[in-house]
Amino acid sequence: MIRIALVVVALVILAAAGACVWQEARYLRLRRHVVQDHQALLHGDVFHVVTFLEIAPGADLFAAVRRFRDAAETAGGGRMVYAGKVALNALSSSQLVERFGAEVAWSAVVLVQYPSRAVWERAARSDEFREALTAFPHSHSTGMQRSAAENLVIPLVLLAERARQIVTRAASHFPFERAADVPADFEGAAMQRLSAERNLGRSAVVIVNLTRSGTADQQAADRAYVGEMFGLMAEGVHGPMHIGRAIRIEGNAEFDRVALVYYPGIDYFADMARSRFYRGIVGGKQLADTQASITVPILDRL
Repeated sequence: MIRIALVVVALVILAAAGACVWQEARYLRLRRHVVQDHQALLHGDVFHVVTFLEIAPGADLFAAVRRFRDAAETAGGGRMVYAGKVALNALSSSQLVERFGAEVAWSAVVLVQYPSRAVWERAARSDEFREALTAFPHSHSTGMQRSAAENLVIPLVLLAERARQIVTRAASHFPFERAADVPADFEGAAMQRLSAERNLGRSAVVIVNLTRSGTADQQAADRAYVGEMFGLMAEGVHGPMHIGRAIRIEGNAEFDRVALVYYPGIDYFADMARSRFYRGIVGGKQLADTQASITVPILDRL
């Protein structure tokens, strides 16, 4: 009996390990082939910088972002791991509004990995880097300390949540049921802006978030909101691609976290945002300040 029990335990461990490997491989395929994200899964003590860019009227966005990438990679030894065209600036940071004197209509957001903060600082001072930034009337950069281990755990947390849903026979989130209280502005101009990027965002949108935590009560409400969203992500096979501690590197805006979260396309995101599920929990998203820009991947166009 002991031998049989040991065999059963070994099989369970092997099955669990196999499921974990499968889950990591599944999310890696999404990262590489859908999100166009070039982040190495295992990286050492590197430094990430997320930069919001506003393109000048009439300028070529792709050409300008391409020059920015080239400057970051040749002048500073950086590597652009994600680039997104902004489809909609969903929430504007009050701190950035104060810095620039008005809401900025961000056009693109890029995430670049550097060997260290010192390397980034040298790159940011270079003539090539400064020249590349002249195409953008406004820009804002926030550093991110990204833990490879923490980010590797996220797909496993989603796998565990999906297993719980199956075992407990939890109700499915799908298909989305349309809510009756969808804000009129979302149905109007916001939806038009999202729909305009359906070609680039057919398979993926990535929301880039800079967040600053609120009061204890706000943080508790926000944790409940995130928990509900993780349930959706576990079933829908999407979720955070990058999370990390925010580091102020320019200006006075202070944020606590950076998060880049993947959703399976414009239509999926629009249906979710108008759903009874989302309208029922979105009030729990409570932060002291946030910049949230909905982007579509463009790295393969650069």
